[in-house]
Amino acid sequence: MPERARRTRLLALAVVASVAMILENSHLKGKCSLLVLLLLLAASAWGGGQDFGECALSHPRLSKVVSARCADMEVPLDYSQPQGQTIHLHVAVIPASGKASQPDPLFFFAGGPGQSAVASTLLVWPVFSKVLQHRDVVLIDQRGTGKSTPLNCPGEESLELVADEALLRRKTRECLERQQVDVRYFTSRQAVADVELVRKALGYEKINLMGVSYGTRMAQLVLREYPDRVRSMILDGVLPLEVIVGMDFADNLATSLQKLFLHCAAEDGCREAFPALEEDWRRYLDISLDERRQLHMEHPRTGEPLELEVSRQGLDVAVRMLSYASETRTLLPLLIHTAAQGDWRLLLGQALQVAVNLQGEMSEGMHNSVVCSEDVPFYTDSLPVSNRVLGRFVRQIRTLCELWPQGESFTDIHRPLQSDVPALLLSGEVDPVTPVSYGEQALRQFSNGRHLVVPGQGHNVLPRGCVPELVADFIHSLKLDAMDATCVQDIARLPFFIDKLGPAP
Repeated sequence: MPERARRTRLLALAVVASVAMILENSHLKGKCSLLVLLLLLAASAWGGGQDFGECALSHPRLSKVVSARCADMEVPLDYSQPQGQTIHLHVAVIPASGKASQPDPLFFFAGGPGQSAVASTLLVWPVFSKVLQHRDVVLIDQRGTGKSTPLNCPGEESLELVADEALLRRKTRECLERQQVDVRYFTSRQAVADVELVRKALGYEKINLMGVSYGTRMAQLVLREYPDRVRSMILDGVLPLEVIVGMDFADNLATSLQKLFLHCAAEDGCREAFPALEEDWRRYLDISLDERRQLHMEHPRTGEPLELEVSRQGLDVAVRMLSYASETRTLLPLLIHTAAQGDWRLLLGQALQVAVNLQGEMSEGMHNSVVCSEDVPFYTDSLPVSNRVLGRFVRQIRTLCELWPQGESFTDIHRPLQSDVPALLLSGEVDPVTPVSYGEQALRQFSNGRHLVVPGQGHNVLPRGCVPELVADFIHSLKLDAMDATCVQDIARLPFFIDKLGPAP
């Protein structure tokens, strides 16, 4: 248990002991024994009643290990039935390392929906390492993710290389049958209540909020529901509350890829290697979404021989995922060109690598509970299916949600907020899922907000260049110095690969 919460609990117990002593020696003793019992119970709840023990935070793709204090809290499955079924909520606290620590911690919300906040720690460590000089960092595995009663699905770490509705329905039924709890209570609404419960249990009065991607929805909802408890906001890859997840995916990705083509044309090596890249892309899109091929290749990590049936939709998954980060975007011109020439193996190899990297990082069941409850009910009629990437996404997610139970979330989930809390919003210039326009839209909610766009970067910019220092300074001072913020212009965009050996020399 953090020292602040421990002192709070000791104080509460001291008060209860004093009250008990007074009652013991007074004529009220017989009439007030119930009061003593209630105070004792309150003291236990006030202090959290949790034993935080030493734990180590790590990530399978990174070598660094961070020491923290962890606990598994028991929280109501359904907050309208507080005496009913409970679930485990995994919480990690990284104590402030500096001597002059501040009383308001940073609460971090991961993306997805379906990603573990605790497991994401090292992915944004450049930011946390700065913040920890003055503040605790609190990580809650949102219910349904990580170690918080995860709604994992059979085989969800694999990448489907052939997509059809029959397979989607079968896998959705299998996932739902695997769950041991009512999946209707794993939406943002219950997660927001969990955050407030954790805040009280740890004894914090004010908190700072940081969210990434879907986590920005969570941060905004916490602010909307508990405005007096929030000191500041940092939102990276902003999802405005009004936005319905999924409806704009195809359009946003198409816009991001157009920027990719422009950047390639502006770079000598890429332009010379792929002079007709946009034509290559049109040729790729002319491949039927239903076309299937049998391919023979080696697994990118194990070297094991693989016999695979692949559809173009399987390749589309790789195009989308590779467009997120600046490092993997550098591969796309080469991959698009070779696929358009008829060789799918290079792009397929990257698709398999994506699958390997995502193993165990996302909870598909929690994703379904959120999206099927908070977004799909608001879907409007979509345009006819085309061969563009993600052209069938809306239809497929609707098919999934016909089987997945709609949960108990906010009826006004997409109502924007209005706040004077200091807010820093961050966007990557070429983000394929939460574009710059989303940041501008969300900024209208904050009378004391700033929106910073990082040139040449994709989804989630918190760890990039000077951004960690800017964020830490903002949390400390509650303002963004305009001159200091120009440092993001110095974050270099990586050169494109022109062949398998890498960029032009």
